[in-house]
Amino acid sequence: MEQHSAPVLVRGLAAGALGTLALSAWEPLRDGLLGHPPPYSVRDIATRAFRNTWGLRLAPRPAQHLGLLMRWLYGPALGVLYARLRPALPPAARRWGLVPGTGVGLFEQLAFALLRVTAPPRTWTPAEHALLALQVLLYGLVTEAVLSREDAQGSRRSGTSARIRASRR
Repeated sequence: MEQHSAPVLVRGLAAGALGTLALSAWEPLRDGLLGHPPPYSVRDIATRAFRNTWGLRLAPRPAQHLGLLMRWLYGPALGVLYARLRPALPPAARRWGLVPGTGVGLFEQLAFALLRVTAPPRTWTPAEHALLALQVLLYGLVTEAVLSREDAQGSRRSGTSARIRASRR
């Protein structure tokens, strides 16, 4: 069954936004478990990105706002990308959101290093590494759950429509 681009866009935006919301809700717990924000916190990433790009240091509050803006642009956009690529994946590869979670995790590891927006990962604690992995897997799990639920609802609706059409014959 071919997916049209508007539904894929809307479904991907919704799934990515809910994945981003879950990630944002997780942040205070993560920081509490660590006892401090990790080097990949949105505030630290925005601070380093701004300094690397314009040579200026952002105050903590504007850095937090800029970091959240970047996350809320990036998370839903990745949801759209995943929704577009998802039909090509075998169902087993979609399970538990491992594909989008692992993809985001690998992308972030490469981007963080290339853009120098975090301290080098070799300086992170094992807990910081583990909680980043958990963070991106949470994003993937929620994003996939939203898309899977919409697939299931769509299947029920199309089954009902087919039964209605058949009964009219």
